[in-house]
Amino acid sequence: MLDLGAPFVMLGQLDWATWLAMFWFMILLEVPRYTLSGMAVFAASFARKQEPTPAEQRYLDGLKLSVVIAGHNEADAIERCLKSLSEQTRKIDEIIFIDDGSTDGMREIIHKYRLRGQIDIALSNQVRSGKSASCNLGFSLAKGDIIINLDADCSYDRDAIARLIEPFTDPRVGAATGSIGVRNYDYSAVTGYQAIEYIVSIGMGKRALDTIDMVVCASGAFGAFRREAIHQVGLLAPGPGEDFDLTLRLRRSGWKIRFAADSWCFTDTPATVAALVRQRRRWDRDTLRTRMRKFRDTFRAGRRRFLLLETFEQCEWLVMNGLVTLVFPIYVGWLFLCFGVGALNILIAVAIIYLVLDAIGFLMALAICRRYSAGMVWTIAPYILTFGLYNGVFMRCVRLHAYGEEWIYRASSRDSYSPSRVSHQAHWKS
Repeated sequence: MLDLGAPFVMLGQLDWATWLAMFWFMILLEVPRYTLSGMAVFAASFARKQEPTPAEQRYLDGLKLSVVIAGHNEADAIERCLKSLSEQTRKIDEIIFIDDGSTDGMREIIHKYRLRGQIDIALSNQVRSGKSASCNLGFSLAKGDIIINLDADCSYDRDAIARLIEPFTDPRVGAATGSIGVRNYDYSAVTGYQAIEYIVSIGMGKRALDTIDMVVCASGAFGAFRREAIHQVGLLAPGPGEDFDLTLRLRRSGWKIRFAADSWCFTDTPATVAALVRQRRRWDRDTLRTRMRKFRDTFRAGRRRFLLLETFEQCEWLVMNGLVTLVFPIYVGWLFLCFGVGALNILIAVAIIYLVLDAIGFLMALAICRRYSAGMVWTIAPYILTFGLYNGVFMRCVRLHAYGEEWIYRASSRDSYSPSRVSHQAHWKS
């Protein structure tokens, strides 16, 4: 029978030098991440919500808003999406819906809603062209000062749009993104883990990034863009990872990206392990391709586009994400090489420490988000016990596999997220 007390008995018998040597991975590469997020939450807990001044509200009220939605085979989701948009407290001036070559009757449905007046412009691609091309068509037709890019399979709080555009009172802001929550959190253990992941990564992670001006992705599922900024840097790039790519171009052109924490969108996440792995492999491959191939000149101080903050952000990602992922299996192998079967006790101790840190982070994120119901919290709370294995082991293995796929085989060029001709075009532009 497993004795959970054994690891701590062993640790109590070690001197500090040995103790630190055994846990160097956590101390050097993990604790800073938790510390930064904790500091951000602590600071935010004392900060008052800044409501727009009367002058700022008049400015926001004067903005014309265009919503662009592009979807492929999402006929079942359209009604719920449009219903949540019709209930918004902020008037939407036009809704543009693009059907990207769907085969499930989506084309007929969006045209039906256009005739009812719930969609202003409804267009259909005869051949699937990918989300970027469909969104770009909508962006080019949009007349709004702010263009809001949404996913068809999402729903939104009644004040989501009003909150999302608040950062644009600052003329330096080129894009804003809001909070995204998991709608199907009670469907399976997979969605339960993702619900915790979203709460912590958004509730603490994005708030932390926003405090130091390092938000690097205005989500294509829930992002708003200043029309002027889009005209300056260009439309979405072909292929996957289009929202991340556009956000980095905006940052490198001097625009600020803000996180509207009180603006909420809810989506259904992958409900099976296989679907989750497919999604995350795509996300991680796209991140590596965009950062290390397309924007690798960020590290070159002599280049015209060198910006110290952007270089710092890239280095932070390399250390806290890339390096941690690559070093983790080396660390585990080193433990077994040095301590033999005693490494199991060390890993159990590490898992328990992660459990404590994850529980603290989860509670802190819940306290500052103040959006989730008690029923939801009680439903997903048991998954905290094994969340460390999900996030610290399983997802790192998925990420490591994705990095290998992309770095060695350029797998993003064959991703089915976009048609092959589009993915290959994106590949040759990287």
